Amino acid sequence: MAKAVSPRKKDLPAPLSIRLYAPGMTPLLRAGAGGLAASLRAILGSASPAAPWPSPVRLGPGMATVEREAIHLDWGGEAPAATLRALFGASFQVKQGFIDLPGTRSPGAPEPPPELAAALHDALKVTFLQHGKSTQGGARRRVTFEVDAQPVIVESQGYDSFVHQTAWQSVLEALEAGATSLASWAYPGAAERHIGVRVTKVEYTAAEALCACFALVGCVSYKLPQLRGGAFVALAPTNLVRFAELRPGLTPKRLRDVAVAGASDAVLAAQLVMAQEAGKKRLGDVLGTTEAVALRQMPWNAQQKIRGAVVRQDAVREEVLDRYEAAAAALPHTLRVRKPEGKAKGEASYFIATSALRAFITENLAASRPWYAGFATATTAEGRFIHDYRDRDNLGALLWHERKGLIAMHPYLGEAEQWLVQSVHLALRSRFKSIYADTKESAPATRSNRLKGERERLRLSFAGAKTPEQVRAALADLWSRAGTNRELQEHWRDILPLLGPERWRAARDLALVALASYQGKGGEAAELEDADEAAGASEQS
Repeated sequence: MAKAVSPRKKDLPAPLSIRLYAPGMTPLLRAGAGGLAASLRAILGSASPAAPWPSPVRLGPGMATVEREAIHLDWGGEAPAATLRALFGASFQVKQGFIDLPGTRSPGAPEPPPELAAALHDALKVTFLQHGKSTQGGARRRVTFEVDAQPVIVESQGYDSFVHQTAWQSVLEALEAGATSLASWAYPGAAERHIGVRVTKVEYTAAEALCACFALVGCVSYKLPQLRGGAFVALAPTNLVRFAELRPGLTPKRLRDVAVAGASDAVLAAQLVMAQEAGKKRLGDVLGTTEAVALRQMPWNAQQKIRGAVVRQDAVREEVLDRYEAAAAALPHTLRVRKPEGKAKGEASYFIATSALRAFITENLAASRPWYAGFATATTAEGRFIHDYRDRDNLGALLWHERKGLIAMHPYLGEAEQWLVQSVHLALRSRFKSIYADTKESAPATRSNRLKGERERLRLSFAGAKTPEQVRAALADLWSRAGTNRELQEHWRDILPLLGPERWRAARDLALVALASYQGKGGEAAELEDADEAAGASEQS
């Protein structure tokens, strides 16, 4: 009699290896590999605080090891589901209704304050987790804190769970079937180009799917208040071990730093923080390509925020970070109290105000252009001119306190560019003194109108110049009206090339930079106060 043969046990998938430079590994997927490494470090720190990094990390029956350019997952002789479930369960959590990603915090570090946790939670909601189906349940959370000694309340939609917590099933599907599909929560902006045409469908191998899931950890998500959207930065590491150590430092520690002024601001902000953590000289040993994606609503799709801008940098340049650091310090994001409108009774809330000038400067820096390039013609998304000061009945975008930002960037002008700006400053001072002298016996309102009118006349003269001849004529008119100009007399040979056919646009931009950044000895005084003080000093002398 033949002996019965037991059914053969299903073969287990081979161990999974994720390699940074494997075909198909985009910057976002490499950032996801960095997020996986950071999550494994957090798991190790929680389970074995004394274990050195990188040590093997126990995940249920399986084990994970992190190397400089690869991560290896071994299933421990069991089905991969047990290992993947343990990995995802420890890496994607919800605490008090807010999304919690241990890989974005240093092991043993305290949890962020509720208002910061709410802001980080909302930043994820406007980037990776936009679609309603990517999150489930949860009550609205109310958080009370103070802004400028005033109590404010912020409400945020809490969640019971989110899609990443069960996404290990998609990785398991890829292990068994060879590929799987993931929605936009894994790779914002990636979509099937032609419905029904399989070759245009976005599919992932098991390694790619795992990286896409952990992009939520490896990328840094920000709010984008000016465009009512969000932005995320994918930092592609060159060293997974070191990136895992540095990733917690990328998480904003202050509420105002959760917002950015644009995609360029986002990419440079993330690079600067990474440089401060790793050292500017050694940043290239840790970080490769950096890509920022701005997501905003478009007229043809009001239901979901889609890609509005992409900024990519393949190398980190120290001089660019130095310039950005100066601009960010002079033009910080600020917290503002939003009170109920009119006489309506209600609770005050807050918002993060970002600078349009900072967005303009960082866009130039990220594109390797002079920081002032295009100052004469640049506008905001609402069509307001960057070079003009904002008033209730004009199209200016510049705020008076942002003059500090322009002044802080003067040292980053070339020598000839600085002479041109200083010559315009001297001419402006002379013109304002003259107007003050002419209106000394007039009413303050008359003097103010004359000064504002002169500033506006000069602004229109420079901004309206469309040819080299018109730029030269506008500058010559100012210099001739102002009288003797020491800077111009001593450095006219240096300034002259700026007025030629090759660089006349730069001269136009610099003239408007000089006009917008002009100030007297009184610091941040408006032009009326500048003229008063300058004229007073002239009389005393």
